[in-house]
Parts: sequence; C-alpha cells; structure tokens
Amino acid sequence: MPPASMVLPHQPAGYLETPATESFIHKLQLSVSKGLPHAAPAPASRTDEHELVKSVFQVLQGFDTHLLYWDKNVPAYCKKPGTYVSHLSRASLGSVLKPFLFAATCLKRVELFVGKVRSCGRGTPTLSAFASAVDSWLMRLREAALKEEEKSFVSVDRTVTLLALTDSMSSLCLGAEHLYQVVHGALPDGFWGSGANIASSEVAVHVVNHIFKKLNEVCLVEDGEGEPYHMLLVIFAGSLLPYLQCLDSWLYDGILDDPYEECSFMQIMQLR
Repeated sequence: MPPASMVLPHQPAGYLETPATESFIHKLQLSVSKGLPHAAPAPASRTDEHELVKSVFQVLQGFDTHLLYWDKNVPAYCKKPGTYVSHLSRASLGSVLKPFLFAATCLKRVELFVGKVRSCGRGTPTLSAFASAVDSWLMRLREAALKEEEKSFVSVDRTVTLLALTDSMSSLCLGAEHLYQVVHGALPDGFWGSGANIASSEVAVHVVNHIFKKLNEVCLVEDGEGEPYHMLLVIFAGSLLPYLQCLDSWLYDGILDDPYEECSFMQIMQLR
C-alpha cells in the first residue's frame, strides 16, 4: 500500500481522463463546471473557423447559411444559437463576427428597400432612379465580396482567419454602412402608410434634398475625397436622371414630357 503522502485527492470521474484531442475551451469548461456534462457546449454546435469565414462571405452576398441566417423578426443577420469554435470563447467569437453581421444586415436592408420601392406600385421617376442607383452600388459591394472570396480560397493550402478578414473587408463593411445611411430617411415620413397620398414632386424633392445633405456632411468630413463621397455622387447623379431627360426633351424636342409633374420648372414653362 502506498504511503499516505502518495494518495491523490478524489477527482470527479472523467476529469483527469480528458482526451488530448478535446479543445482548450472544452477543458476549461469542464474545470469550471466540475465535469458536469450539461455545462459543456453541444458537440453538434461546434464548427471550425474556415466554415465561418465561408459563411461570412455568403451573408455579405445576401445568402443564408447553416451558421449565419437572416432573422426576419429582428430584422438582421444572426449567428446560429450555440455555435462555437475550439480556440475562441463565445464572447470573442461574437465580437469578431459583429462587424460582418452588421455589414451584411445593412446590405440586406438596402436590398429589401429597393425591392419594396419596385413593387409598391407608386414608383415615381425620381424614386425609381434613386432605387436603381442604390441597387447598382449594392451589386458593386456584393461583387467585391465575391471577388474577395475567390481570392481568399484560390489556394487550398491557404488558411483565412476571421481576424485577417476583418482587415481585408474593413472598407467593404464601411461602405455597406454608408449605403444604408443613404437609404435610411430617403423617403418622406408616412410614405409607406396605407393611406399615404404624397405628391410625386414632394417625394422627388425629399429624395434629392436627402442625398444633397449627405453629400455636404461627407464633404465636410472627408473634403470631397474617399469612397463614401464617390458613392453619393454616383447615386445623386443617377437620381437626377429623370430631371435631365425631361430637360433634354424640352430643349431638343420642344416637348414638355413630365407626366408625374416632378419638375416645377416645367409647370412654369407650361403656364407661359
């Protein structure tokens, strides 16, 4: 019989026999929970970082995955409950994913806005032009996400981490937020109301004024440089297209073609 000094204190069953293949997070949880099985994460919820990176690219392009999905009730992109990776705590994983989910949510809400404008049956020329310009920039950002995905997985041996993705996708995430800010507040209050009866000219003026104010704000901050200012210029020019077409028709064809009465100067010319 071994001497008393050699007798180890009793440990919960399975505590010392933790397989070497188990993750550090799993071992840590076992040490805190005294080996209780209900305190450990469900093995089925475990994934690897490679799959999460793929999912991030997918949601930035507007798709759902088995790890990240669009929750209509929020509405926002969310992580599947319980999902974890072996080398990150759940809090750390949530913190790393947060900017990507926010950017994907911004892009999805812009997509829904464009779809709503096109299907509402009250699309006026300026509003439709604005939605088309916004949609073009949305496609540009999502194509950038696709190109980054192709570049990241061009080599089978290359390992892409979420942290590395944070650096390479920072510009795209910022662009997604700016695009959503352009859409948010672009329409008059009550436009989507069931009984809303807002004149086309009022909608057009509100849209153009909204973009112009955003241009001034960005110009003051970035001095007219940078991607956000370029984006606003493109959307502003696209939204003015109906006005330019109207003016072109009047100058070159002598026709006052403004069925929605969006151009106030046309009404003045008709009175003359």
